Amino acid sequence: MIKRAWTYGLATLALCNVACDSGRTAGSSMETENSIALLTQLADGTPAARMDVIVRPESYLSGATELGSDSLYQLHFETDEQGRVVLSDVPTGSYVIEARNDSLNLKGFVKIAYVESDSTTPLTVEVSEPTKVSGRVGLPQLVRRAATVSVLGLDYQVQMDSTGYFEFDALPSGNVEIVAFVNDTGADSVTEYGRIEADVGAGFGGGLYLGDSAYVKKYFVFDDFENGVGLWEPNASENAKVSLIKADAAGKGREGLAVHFVCKRDSAAKDWDWALIGRELGGFVDMSNLDSIAFWARSTEKSKIMFAFDVFVNDDSVLSAENVKAQGYYEVDTVWTRFTVIPSKLDTADSNGGNVGWDAVKNRVTKISIFGQMGTEVWIDDIEVFGYGIFDPYAPIAKKKD
Repeated sequence: MIKRAWTYGLATLALCNVACDSGRTAGSSMETENSIALLTQLADGTPAARMDVIVRPESYLSGATELGSDSLYQLHFETDEQGRVVLSDVPTGSYVIEARNDSLNLKGFVKIAYVESDSTTPLTVEVSEPTKVSGRVGLPQLVRRAATVSVLGLDYQVQMDSTGYFEFDALPSGNVEIVAFVNDTGADSVTEYGRIEADVGAGFGGGLYLGDSAYVKKYFVFDDFENGVGLWEPNASENAKVSLIKADAAGKGREGLAVHFVCKRDSAAKDWDWALIGRELGGFVDMSNLDSIAFWARSTEKSKIMFAFDVFVNDDSVLSAENVKAQGYYEVDTVWTRFTVIPSKLDTADSNGGNVGWDAVKNRVTKISIFGQMGTEVWIDDIEVFGYGIFDPYAPIAKKKD
């Protein structure tokens, strides 16, 4: 968790919107000292006319309490029919200059470290259709306040929901810095809980995770079961049975589908018998840098489930010494609960049932498994991965040989 005070010096900034000669382009021989000559255009070079141009300090953090009146920190201009505008008398400083036209669904921005002694600084801002960006905020467990998520230097802010999820409907393309923070009432600072750089654009995929700012993590959805359970297979010991039912309606206050499976005990079953559903990863996967995996679960009664990272080498026997795992137990109930699997908090290695601990499996995981308690029905939903590991959820699935 980082405490950060934000200061702004733009209140004294005086910028003039000077009309450009229609026969010249930005950065040409315009005799305007200490100014920024700006051109807005599409990707193909076509001028983008009548764009709103907004200048903000690079440190601007939308939604922070100490900002006061937003009008002091957002200065507006408009380009001409050739997409040009001159920003005059600009003091030395670092700024983000955004160009946008909401009715045309076009946005773009540029960052500038401006030196006042520059004669004329030419800039080009390329505008294009904006992009949807989503992700999660991971607040420490003792923090019960909702975080604001903002884009540094731009006026975009959203609130996370009760699960930490946030979504920007339309961010301009470019490298942005996204910050999660909470306001400290009566203090000239905010408490920052995470930040991450994102290259927003047409190729942006997946999501972002903003956790404690010790380091930055990425995030993606491993499986939300909205497309069924085709990649998951049931398995059980000799005296037990597991039925992988289907992707049922999640219910109990959750929308969409969830995987539903039943663990049955035969009369001859022993305490060590087991039943699970698992998904193979298509080979050995290095998950050394995994931060955590989160998932939702509920059961027909209060019971335990086990989440395991398997190294499944020998196809002939699940009891083979070559087949090992790292595991952790979680108490589930009849209500949906979100659990977080943290590698450092998995069970200590004891070789019980092949449990060799995280360090022994982390760079060669072949399968993820979820064990249910005998005599229960279990629902699992929204399995999400947080970390940088080489962990491709869409990797080809390597089927076992007959």
